[in-house]
Amino acid sequence: MYWENIVFDAESPKQHGEFWENLLKSQMLTDDAGGYETRLQLPGSRYLDLCFPTVQDPDRAQQRVYLILGTGAHLTQRLGNAHQDALESRLDAAGNEFLLSARDEEASGLVLEALQLACADPADDAEFWKQLLGWEIVARSPMALAHPSGAGPRLVLVSEGSPKATAKNAIHLDLRLEQVESMEDALGTIRALGGKELDRPWGTLPWRVFQDRSGNEFCVLPASPSHR
Repeated sequence: MYWENIVFDAESPKQHGEFWENLLKSQMLTDDAGGYETRLQLPGSRYLDLCFPTVQDPDRAQQRVYLILGTGAHLTQRLGNAHQDALESRLDAAGNEFLLSARDEEASGLVLEALQLACADPADDAEFWKQLLGWEIVARSPMALAHPSGAGPRLVLVSEGSPKATAKNAIHLDLRLEQVESMEDALGTIRALGGKELDRPWGTLPWRVFQDRSGNEFCVLPASPSHR
C-alpha cells in the first residue's frame, strides 16, 4: 500500500483547500458538496492529494498531525537534533497549526517537506510505518521515514505531549492498496504490526478506518482501477 492522501476535517472545504492550494501550488481536482481536493505532484509519477471533506465542528483541541513546509534545501539539517528549534508555528485557514522553517519564511516556492505525527513511542511506531509502507528510516532524532526513492515528503515521528484522546484527529493519512493487495490482507498486516481497526458507526464506506500503535487514525482505501 502507499500513502495517497492527507485528509483535513473541514467546516469550509473550499476556503481551507484553496489556502493550501495557493501555498503549495497544487492543482484543484474536486470542488463539490462533498468537499474539496487538490493534487500535489511529487517527483516522478507520484502524487499526494490534500482532501477537505465537509465535517461539522471538527475537534482541534489536541492536534497531533502537523505539516512541515520549507524549500527542501535544509531538510537534512532539520532532521537532526535541532529539528524543533528550526521551525516556527503558523495557522492555516481553519486554525490548524503547521510548521515552517524560519530560514525559509520569506522564500517563494515552498514545498511539503514532511508530515509530523505525535507518537507514544516514536521508535516503536517507526517500525509500524516502515513495515506498512515499505519506507526507510532515514533519521532517528527525530525519527523520520522516507519513500525508497528518497523523494517527496518524509514522515516524522515525535514524542507526544500527552496520550491520544478519544476524539478523532482532525488531520489524518489515507493509504491506498496496490492492485495485488486485498483489504483482508491489509487488516491482517495492520493487526500483526500492533494497529487495530475501528468500528464504523458512520455507515457503510468503501474504505476502512484503523489506528496505529499510538491511536492515530488512518484510512485504507481499496486499490484504484487505474494504478499509477
